[in-house]
Amino acid sequence: MVDSKRRENRCMKHYFVHTIEHPTKNCEKKHILLARCKGFCSKSKTEPRVTFSPVLYRPFNYHCKCCRDSLSIMKAVSLNCEGDKPVFATYRYILKCKCRNCNFRRW
Repeated sequence: MVDSKRRENRCMKHYFVHTIEHPTKNCEKKHILLARCKGFCSKSKTEPRVTFSPVLYRPFNYHCKCCRDSLSIMKAVSLNCEGDKPVFATYRYILKCKCRNCNFRRW
C-alpha cells in the first residue's frame, strides 16, 4: 500500500484540457490538451547564512526541490476571428517533469 501511495505522489506529468479564447476579439474558442507537473519532491532544507556584512539581505540559504518541467516545447494555435485575420496563441507544452531546484526569487 505504501508503494502505491508513493507512486501517486511522485513528480509526474498530468494532462488537462484548457479553453483558449481571445480576451478582446470575437474569435472562435479552441480546446487544447495541456500538461502540468504535479507531485512530491523530497530533500528540502533551510540553512542560516553566515556573513561578515552588517546587513543580512538574505539571511537563509534555501535548498529545495520542486516538481517542475524538465523538457518543454513551444506550440501555437490559430484562432479564426470574425472579419479579421486569424490570431495565434502561443504556449509551452511540457514533455517531461522532474524534481529540480526551485529557484525562488528573493528581494
